[in-house]
Amino acid sequence: MKLHQLCAVAFAVCLTASLAGAQDAPTFVFGTYYKCNVGSEDRADALYKETVGPLFQKQIDAGHLAASGWGRHWLGGEWRRLAYIAAPSLSALAEARQAVIGEMTEAQRKAGEEFNSVCPSHDDYIWTSVASSQAPEAVARDRAKVATSTYFVCDSHEAEADAIVRSAFAPVMNAHVKEGTIASWNWLRHVAGGKYRRLLVIDGTDHASLLEYWNTLDKNLADAQPELARRFSEICPSHTDYVWDLGTE
Repeated sequence: MKLHQLCAVAFAVCLTASLAGAQDAPTFVFGTYYKCNVGSEDRADALYKETVGPLFQKQIDAGHLAASGWGRHWLGGEWRRLAYIAAPSLSALAEARQAVIGEMTEAQRKAGEEFNSVCPSHDDYIWTSVASSQAPEAVARDRAKVATSTYFVCDSHEAEADAIVRSAFAPVMNAHVKEGTIASWNWLRHVAGGKYRRLLVIDGTDHASLLEYWNTLDKNLADAQPELARRFSEICPSHTDYVWDLGTE
């Protein structure tokens, strides 16, 4: 995908207002997971920062977008970079996309061609949030420095998994947010894309503390709700984990 067409790929995230995970007015987010040449991916960071990043910021300053962001691979699979934008509606996303594409200069388009040579392929997903520790206006805007993402493969009972997260897991993770152990969490369901049906995103301040939390989360959830934790694992039996550094620096 061309860098100037970044906004053509969307994943939607509809976030919640309360720490209890109750859904409220949605925020929509879309992004692209890039597969890059590892030896040159720092150049991709610079190109994003120099070209598309400022155009997204212009849309934020004008009130058309709520946020934009960039994630750099620290741990996980073949995805090396993640780009996303957020807006209060799908129409706002579409209008911002058109504005960004229309405002790109010839120099920025040439930089986009270089970006494509560094990150020649991508995967796209559309998500919507089922539960969150953040208010809608803070999602994708108020981020910590590091994020873990666990992408789940689930069966046809995935709606039951959502109910388990809302009723049993959310109170546990909300307590961890309140204690300051983690910065925030979001549980997202698949709308379109590949094989992953659910996504748990947890933000934290540094790699060490977030990995330690990640390592103990399953046990904490199982201790709090053993039968529901077991049922959740039956519904979503496999997953892929990533750790992202957020920002271009």
